[in-house]
Amino acid sequence: MSAIRLNGQYVLLRDVEKKDFMSFIQLCLPKVTMEEAIPHTLANQVAALLAEGKPQTDPVVQAGFQSCASLGVKNMWTDGATASVTEETATDASQGLETAFGFAAIQSGLALSAAMCNAFRRKIRINDQEIAVIRQPREILMAVAKAVSDMKNVDEPIFMTAGRALGGRMKDGKMFDDPHTMAVLCMLSDFGATGVRIDIEKNLLGFAEFSTANAMASAILQGLDAEKVTQVRGSIEKTNEHFRKVLQKQGAPAGQQPQPGQQQQINIPRVLGTRRRR
Repeated sequence: MSAIRLNGQYVLLRDVEKKDFMSFIQLCLPKVTMEEAIPHTLANQVAALLAEGKPQTDPVVQAGFQSCASLGVKNMWTDGATASVTEETATDASQGLETAFGFAAIQSGLALSAAMCNAFRRKIRINDQEIAVIRQPREILMAVAKAVSDMKNVDEPIFMTAGRALGGRMKDGKMFDDPHTMAVLCMLSDFGATGVRIDIEKNLLGFAEFSTANAMASAILQGLDAEKVTQVRGSIEKTNEHFRKVLQKQGAPAGQQPQPGQQQQINIPRVLGTRRRR
């Protein structure tokens, strides 16, 4: 673990448990904004805990120091409940890269901060428009998840169902800034989707190659252990392999890899959106 300085003095970093990292990240999640860099958000939370009277040796405070260090914070100064980061460097964790999701980091809980950087700074391309994925309130996310689950066809991959749900909302004229539409985008992004093409007139749905990092980050934030996160990665790799085979069947040369943003066309049911029940 890299060292970190607080108010000009090195902080001794101690071993803490995964639950301490989870507690710290849970404190930070409601304070994330698009304007503030996530390492600075975490630094401010450390300052707030110290301002409450927590000692530097407190497990949650220690989890905060270690999370900040993993995100490249090298030197920070506190003024009451706020922090000023005066020295930092980019790391794989601060960029939310898959390389930050190693077995040890997931098991210890340290990977939670990297997963947070990934999940809260994503973009997804819908047709030719790149959309920033904005996390929605839990009650909206839960309502959308239930609605998507209710419209799932037998043996249909859940990301296909979410894609149909998005197509249904687009067909109804819903904009991407609509909270429930954005919740569908969050859901698709959590599944690993990086791009979706929807042609309502031709009734076609397509996906760009999925991101293993995005899917792993979502799994980590849900509290899954390293073995289950590895299974998530394997599932995404199988999906991408399926997409490559689809490309070849559509006439792409053997061995050709999908390019960034390239989308495979997959037929979907005639009716976009929620199934009608009689």
